Parts: sequence; structure tokens; C-alpha cells
Amino acid sequence: MAQRTILLVEDDFDLRSEIQRLLEEAGYRVMPAGNGADALLILQHAEPPDLILFDLMLPLVSGWEFSAEISQDARLAAIPRVVLSAIADRREALVLRVPPENCVKKPFAPEELLFLIRQLIP
Repeated sequence: MAQRTILLVEDDFDLRSEIQRLLEEAGYRVMPAGNGADALLILQHAEPPDLILFDLMLPLVSGWEFSAEISQDARLAAIPRVVLSAIADRREALVLRVPPENCVKKPFAPEELLFLIRQLIP
């Protein structure tokens, strides 16, 4: 089986590095981005990832704007998304068109995040 790829969009460098290390140790290939604008550029120029993990409070292009852009692109709309944010809740999930169970609140347990990702991209 080919290595699964995750686009990780998180503006906090330390947290992004920590999550990237966690995901790589679990066997995933990670494409990191520090803001929504960079993430959109990655999506324009790279093969679509198997999953997108993103924060809501991002500079330049917010998580809400980023999710809306993805939803409007037929090539990207079906990619599973996980919201990782201190303000993620059921209401935000509806706005983002993300299943509520795909919203992980910060701080989070690494095992919780990996379990969810493994459910979405086995």
C-alpha cells in the first residue's frame, strides 16, 4: 500500500512540528503549511493529499476561508478534513461542512488524533 499523505495546516511552528513528527512516526507523509494561503498553493501544485488537517485561526487565509475554497474545488471537495482548533465545535463543523466527529479540540491527546485519522484513511 502506498504511503498516505496528509496536508497539515497549522500556524504555530512548535505545534506543527510536533504534529508532523507524530504523523511521520505513524507512517504518514506530511506536507506542512504555516498558513491557509501556503496550503492553497500546495494544493494547486501538488497531488491532492489523502487527508487535510487544519486549524481555524490561521493568518492570511483563515481556516473558514480555506475550507470554503476546498469545498468549491471538485478535485479537492471529497478529501476528508479534520479541524484541529481550540474553538472547534458542532456549530463550526456545520459551517465548515465537516462532520462534527472530525473536529478535534486543542489541547488534544495524540492517540485521539491518530485514531480519527486512521478511521478516515485506513
